[in-house]
Amino acid sequence: MELMIRRSLDGDLLIDCGDEHRCLAMWLEREINKNRQFPQQLVARLMALHELAELRLDSDEFRFIANRDEILISVSEDSLEQPSFLIDQPMSLDASESSCGFDDFIELLNAIASY
Repeated sequence: MELMIRRSLDGDLLIDCGDEHRCLAMWLEREINKNRQFPQQLVARLMALHELAELRLDSDEFRFIANRDEILISVSEDSLEQPSFLIDQPMSLDASESSCGFDDFIELLNAIASY
């Protein structure tokens, strides 16, 4: 998975994981810019997962589901209104969901945490 991290003029992190993982990058940006310790905290929670366990995190805009094999992030379908980020940033239907392997995601979070 490709990864480009930049810092905006106001100090927020901007994350680009390529078009295939756009949903994942948008979710990470929002969570990390709310809580800078988020990558380390999420790694700890993921590493504590038992073999058949699943971790779910829901926000107003995204749904995160993880197990020891795969990570899935999708645009939340709970909201009746279109989320504001969909209006601000054009997004194809392909970008409404991202998935990757567990080990790749842990590597990604560790790279972001060390930035």
